[in-house]
Amino acid sequence: MTIRRPRSLRAISTLLLFLVALFFAAGARGAVQLSDTPLGRRVMVDYIVHFAYHLQWPVNAFSNSRAPFKVCLMGGDSLSEPLAARFKNQRIDGRTVELEKIEVAEMLRARKCQIVVLSTLDRATLLKALIALEFFPVLTVSDAERFAATGGMIEFADSGREVALRMNKTMLERAELKMGSSLFRLGRKPE
Repeated sequence: MTIRRPRSLRAISTLLLFLVALFFAAGARGAVQLSDTPLGRRVMVDYIVHFAYHLQWPVNAFSNSRAPFKVCLMGGDSLSEPLAARFKNQRIDGRTVELEKIEVAEMLRARKCQIVVLSTLDRATLLKALIALEFFPVLTVSDAERFAATGGMIEFADSGREVALRMNKTMLERAELKMGSSLFRLGRKPE
């Protein structure tokens, strides 16, 4: 003999399951990223500046000896002002630094950048951008969750108490970007 719950109880339990799932989904989406806070932006900018000065790009990364060093932003603008302030009147290997905003529709333009900061993009667009930049000498950085594990080069991960760098050495090698071993000691392998 099977005991059936009345239809109204089944509807209530289904509604409760839906609300619990919605709550957890909203919590995951509503999670604060590093670039959402002033301190987080400052930490990210400090690291991006460090990468600019301490990584070695292959010669073919620049169109000529006078070409600028390009730091490009795709997605949100939260790092635009702090990066502009930090790179103002700076030179990297004798090159002027240009900050450029790349629209998603023009993502192939990012291949001419040395560093691309990817932020506030939906997962599908983020993956398209990473595929478009694969094998090009472009450093990709982001604070998007699981960025390094999905093909990005350096992910800024906030554990609540500290910032960790997750690095994808395979993607860095494919792009022929060279960095000192001291930087690898700062980071962790993508999970």
